[in-house]
Amino acid sequence: MDFKKISFHVLIRMAILVLLLGSLFLIWSFSYDPHKHCEEDMHRHVDGGLGLFIVSFLIILMYCIGLFTEMIYLFIKKRKKIAFANLGILAVLAFIIAAFMFGIS
Repeated sequence: MDFKKISFHVLIRMAILVLLLGSLFLIWSFSYDPHKHCEEDMHRHVDGGLGLFIVSFLIILMYCIGLFTEMIYLFIKKRKKIAFANLGILAVLAFIIAAFMFGIS
């Protein structure tokens, strides 16, 4: 396995995650209306940011589960360098999530 093949594998996996989260953001930004339930002077806003956070969390969780499953499959198929590339992606995602968690609190 050369570096070009491994970097291409990593770029494809990261592009998939960016595509999923980007499409979620575009759908949310074009379809979310906070004043949908307002009646005259009664303002009943819904919390769309929380829904966006929950759905993006679920997308990232399913993505990590799929990446972990692919990593196990690659270990079984004896393609260990690409499996370690998947492990590296998971480690970077875990570091980013931990940084956000500690940054928010």
